[in-house]
Amino acid sequence: MTLKENIEELQERMKYSGFGDTVNPELEKQIKDGKEKIVLGMSKIVDDRKLEYALHFRQSDEGRYYYNGFDATLTKPDDTQQSHRFYQNQGISAKEAFNLLEGRAVFKSLFNKEGERYNAWIQLELDVRDGNGKHPVTHFHQNYGFELEKAVEKLPLKYMDGDEQRDMLHYSLKKGNQHQVEIEGRDGKFQLEANPRYKNLNLIDAQGTRIKLNELSVAQRQVTLEVKKKDQDQTSQRKVKV
Repeated sequence: MTLKENIEELQERMKYSGFGDTVNPELEKQIKDGKEKIVLGMSKIVDDRKLEYALHFRQSDEGRYYYNGFDATLTKPDDTQQSHRFYQNQGISAKEAFNLLEGRAVFKSLFNKEGERYNAWIQLELDVRDGNGKHPVTHFHQNYGFELEKAVEKLPLKYMDGDEQRDMLHYSLKKGNQHQVEIEGRDGKFQLEANPRYKNLNLIDAQGTRIKLNELSVAQRQVTLEVKKKDQDQTSQRKVKV
């Protein structure tokens, strides 16, 4: 691999990881200068929170440069901070790091020590630090018993009649996002997030109050079931006509 190809590979990795091209000029300059260790900083504002990143690169004995991961620090409006080191083999993106530092879980495809792939939700224990000052990472394995799709299906959500809308919601929740939704029979908009620890979902209103899912009335659930049945019937009719 040429030096030019090495630089382009790393720049593409930064883009794929959600860091854009902000650090590209400085990364290229320091690689061409032959720096053995490279640490590049960048920051952004997400909602009303400040995120600061320190991206780490290192030159191998053979001269090739590798991306090793990044430190992320989240500063909230009250000036409290959370920080963590994310390693490249975890495959965590810039936005996923934000969600993890916010306390939410992210769904990842990982490898065990034998090189076998498995799926798991990961979540930082933000109230705990180990002997190295790092937050322990809890894994909720694919066999833990939390099935996101089934949990979503139980909620009386508006505008979730098509596969595209549901797939987008599932994808967003697996990234650790809070996803805005509307509820049948209730005014206003709510934020929905995955809670694999308790094999459930969190539903939060505009005031930041968590709604108990069992408070959603049977009538609301019935409306959703009727809407879904109507959609399924219409889909079946279209297939018959074709």
